Order: sequence, then structure tokens, then C-alpha cells
Amino acid sequence: MKQLHILIVVIAIAVLSVLAWYETSFEVSKATTATVSLPPELADASSFELGQYYFNHDDDPALPYDLYLARRYYNKALREDPVGNDLTWYQLGRIDFLEGKFDTALYKFDKQLEYFGDSVPNVHYMIGLTYGYKARQSGDVADWERGAEGFLRYIEFDPEAPWARVDLTWIYFAQGKYDEMLEPLEVGLRFTPNNPWLLNMYGLALLNTGDTLGARNNFLLAAEEARELTPEDWGNSYPGNHPDSWARGLAEFQTAIEKNIALTEAGN
Repeated sequence: MKQLHILIVVIAIAVLSVLAWYETSFEVSKATTATVSLPPELADASSFELGQYYFNHDDDPALPYDLYLARRYYNKALREDPVGNDLTWYQLGRIDFLEGKFDTALYKFDKQLEYFGDSVPNVHYMIGLTYGYKARQSGDVADWERGAEGFLRYIEFDPEAPWARVDLTWIYFAQGKYDEMLEPLEVGLRFTPNNPWLLNMYGLALLNTGDTLGARNNFLLAAEEARELTPEDWGNSYPGNHPDSWARGLAEFQTAIEKNIALTEAGN
């Protein structure tokens, strides 16, 4: 059946590839304890600041990226102050997520909310993402629903954020709720009409609701915009990943769009 063929291929080459930037980080815990020379301005840095440095908080490809050392310094910061500042629990949760430790990540995001409420709204985004990835493993409908709730909560704080809308609609897509994808993406495209991730995901929504021509037009626009991206653009869009993965992540995204275009060609 043609529609089933499209659905299977789209899941394999688009959704999983579009969100694969986080999966690439499961393997980057190179966990070296080698000494790295700190810049002079960090000579008297706090434990938290050193955690930020090793987590490459500035997404600078020239800076070190070592999840082992980042975690060690963040944990040291919590030993010094169990509550921490308003990012320590959040950053530790992000590291757990990047390593595929979803339950411990969620525990830390809960601690973030317990101590600091909504002062860092991004915690809701990460809760959505963590439950989404957990649901991919568990198949639990409740996990998918919690993932959607996290993204919707984040969108309340940042309605124009394209990433939350892309990932929210990934949740819907994974459950076959194609009609529910349309409105969040259409609103997102009114804010950022040239965003290639939104365009690609909107193409998927249209393709699976029967509008092949509309899907093709959006995929073509997505491909045009994606060709202008640099690995640095990709890395800045998905903070927290090893700089070595940026070029690969961008190439996978561009390839996914091209394969989606092929799905809309006559005869498929």
C-alpha cells in the first residue's frame, strides 16, 4: 500500500534523522581526565563555571567538550550547595539526556523545577524531549503525552521558537496524528517562514494528510534553505552536542530532505 510505504520511509529517513543530533552525543562521552589548560579568566573559576567550560556552554568548536569533567564539576558545585544556582540541576539533566539516561535526567529536571520553578523555561523543552526519546524506547502512550505536554508548556514561554514546534510535531508524527501537526507548524512558519526544519516537518505533515504537491513544495524550500547552513549553524541550533558531530548532523539533515523530495516524485 503506497501510503504505508511512505509512512515507513518517512519515519526511517526523516523523523529519526531530523532528531539525530542528540543521539550522536550518546557516544561522545570520551571521559578523558587529561589536563586541559584553562584560560586565564578561569583561574579562579567556580565549580559551576568549570562545568560550563567543559560542557562547551558557548558552543565554540575550539573549546573542550568533556561530559565526564562537566558532570564532575557540576556535581562538585552541588556538594558545595545542594540547591545550586539556577542552572546546575538543569545542566546535569541535559548531560544525562545526552547519555541516554532518561529517568535520571527527568529526576534532575524535576529538581530544577522544585528549586527554581519556571525561571529557566528551557527545562520544559528538555522534559518534552526526554519523554519523547523515552517513548521511542518504551512505546508508552503516557510518555508520548508527557513529551507533548513539555513542548506545549515551553511554547507558552516562547511561542516563536521553531525547535519546540518541530519536536512537538515529531511527537504527533510518531503516533500517526498527522492532522494535529498542521496547526503548530503553520503558526511556526508565520513566525519564521524560511526555517528549513519547520518546512521539512510541514512537508511531512502534508505528505501524510494527502497533499503531495504541497509537501513537495515545502521540501524543495527546505532543501534550498538547508544548503545555506553551515556546521556552526547546526551546532548553534542544537547546543550541547560535540562539535565533531556538527558537520555530520547537518549532512544527515540535508540528505533526509532530499529523500523526502524523492518521495513526492511521480511514480512513488
